[in-house]
Amino acid sequence: MIVKKIIPCVLVAAIVLVMINMVGIRPAHVSADSTFIDDESTYAALDQQAIYDELFDLNSVVDISIDISKEQIANLQKDFEYFRIKHSRSSVYRIADNVTFTINGRKYVIDEVGIRMKGTTSRCNFFDDVLGIYNLVNLRICFNCTFDDTGDYGLETRVWKTKEEKKKRENRTFATMKSLELKWNIIGDNTYVRNIYTQEVFRDYGVPAQKCVLSTLSLRGCKLGIYRVFEPVDEGFIHRYFPQEDWGGDLYKVRCTDRSPATYLLGNDYGIASKKRTVDCNFDLKTNTDTSGHESMKRLLETINKPDASKEDFESVADMDELALMTAINFAMGNQDDMRNNYNNHYVYFRKSDGKAVFIPYDNEIVLGDTYVWSQSESALTEESPYMEYNARFASTQENPMLRQTALKGGYFTDLYSGYLRDLAGSKWMTVWNYRRYFRTAQEHYSDKLISKYNYLSTMHMNIDFSMDGGEDYNGNMSIEEYMTKMKANILSRVE
Repeated sequence: MIVKKIIPCVLVAAIVLVMINMVGIRPAHVSADSTFIDDESTYAALDQQAIYDELFDLNSVVDISIDISKEQIANLQKDFEYFRIKHSRSSVYRIADNVTFTINGRKYVIDEVGIRMKGTTSRCNFFDDVLGIYNLVNLRICFNCTFDDTGDYGLETRVWKTKEEKKKRENRTFATMKSLELKWNIIGDNTYVRNIYTQEVFRDYGVPAQKCVLSTLSLRGCKLGIYRVFEPVDEGFIHRYFPQEDWGGDLYKVRCTDRSPATYLLGNDYGIASKKRTVDCNFDLKTNTDTSGHESMKRLLETINKPDASKEDFESVADMDELALMTAINFAMGNQDDMRNNYNNHYVYFRKSDGKAVFIPYDNEIVLGDTYVWSQSESALTEESPYMEYNARFASTQENPMLRQTALKGGYFTDLYSGYLRDLAGSKWMTVWNYRRYFRTAQEHYSDKLISKYNYLSTMHMNIDFSMDGGEDYNGNMSIEEYMTKMKANILSRVE
């Protein structure tokens, strides 16, 4: 009898140990219906890929709640003020106590998550002691921050007991990712899915592009309304979208700086932007930061800027077919804030297998007739030639040598570009019925979760209701039907 009693006890103890190893010891603040994610790298109880797939399914209903102290929010505000004076922007992550993801009713809690403001022109004052949170801002949350830089955290600096403990935190992920980008509807898109739809077009045609989904967001219990959630473009992104033989190359984020736009001319600079943006560059290296000598980038710029550069020269350093495709999609989607029209908003990655540059679109917000924030083209490109010879933002002749050979008449790769445009014009992606599928899904899941536009200064003058209509009543944007009708006709009448 004694043996029979001991066996069940041993089994119970074993089960308890397995559960502890799978999800960690549940902290007091984590409810019984939540999964707690600790610093252990095995996550035996979690299928992170399955969570990733569910998170980035537009049919999912997602809510993100960030539990953070008033002092840490005040630090975010102070960071903005301090770096604005220096004409820079902070990349210091402040400490959120925990972040809870609720995906289709399932809750996941991650303790001690980094949070910072994100963006360039979108950053603004958003908090004070009297008003609390009074503006909406874009955010980035980081699951693997170690908070151990005394220069950033002072008395709050985290002291890790062992190197192994710190390494576990550095390797911590949620849904296979080390961070996420959270962006509010600053573009005044009443459909809420213009960006999501554009990203889908890129991926459908084989261009690597971020996945994006809608979510409601709360910060310290303050409801911020509907945000868009983006996977980051980082080493993990390369592993998801490229075959293994292409892993390990240099990845650069491309941006305009105070000195110059990213024209891919020899005057552009490349390197590693400093953590606090006191040093910036057109091509900011994001991988291999300890080992790269920037040989691939140097070779690319020198080759395409040779006075007698041939078609073969361009093809030897860049995937020009992929660039022609990306450029065609950007034009068909009316993207006014891309590599062509604003010399920014993309990444360039050098494949390990052949060293060639491939291009990753990023931040595709001002698309499909959206003109609320700013419009470089009054017609949202629907009246512009697909072969236009100028840059819309700077109203100057297109300087990027690769784009001159791709999207201007007589270029080495213009026929490729023209073929992709014709295909896009006849595809489902340029039809209102296909767009409506995405819109209705978003509307069904989130239209009852809209906040009042009077809750924040950011939205005071904005119509935030769900609609596919256009005109002044809908933030001055074109309706989807008007945009697609005009752009399709524009492409078919002009493409040679």
